[in-house]
Amino acid sequence: MDRRTTKLLRGTAAALVFSTAAFHLWWGLPRSIIYAQAIEGLLGQGLPPDPRPFLFVAFAAVLLAGPYLITRGVIGLRNAYIAGTLLMITSIAGWVFWHATGHGAFLVEGFSAPSSGGGGHHGGSTALLILDHFNTEPTESAIKTLEALAAAIFVTLLWKDPAIIPGERRESVESNASSES
Repeated sequence: MDRRTTKLLRGTAAALVFSTAAFHLWWGLPRSIIYAQAIEGLLGQGLPPDPRPFLFVAFAAVLLAGPYLITRGVIGLRNAYIAGTLLMITSIAGWVFWHATGHGAFLVEGFSAPSSGGGGHHGGSTALLILDHFNTEPTESAIKTLEALAAAIFVTLLWKDPAIIPGERRESVESNASSES
């Protein structure tokens, strides 16, 4: 992969990570402040607060720390690409888990999320659940698409970035890239 393509992919990955972090902060920060203020009352009634706002803020902080740590030389590119891939996949998996388990129904004993007709919260398989949310929640679907794109770019960079490829393989990748041009 040539340097220009590598820089473009790195910049795109950074923009996707910042967009994901911004969304998670936008959604999580105000809610986490409200829940933090009301936590005694909720716990006094036996209701755990929704954990997502706190997790969203922590997730955004980790995402925003990544580029900072990379530019300071604390984390190398290979580890950053691996961490970025894992964080994006974890976010997507967490989203699927939250919706597949009835929007936190597992947090409160005896609680069951409202059913939409069939067997379970959304009345079908996890695949149908994801399709339903992609159709009905445009912001969620956009963020999950950005996260999937970021994960794909991180995997591509992990495999093709000349800055982290060992010497003999780098020559092979660079010669293939020049012969394709």
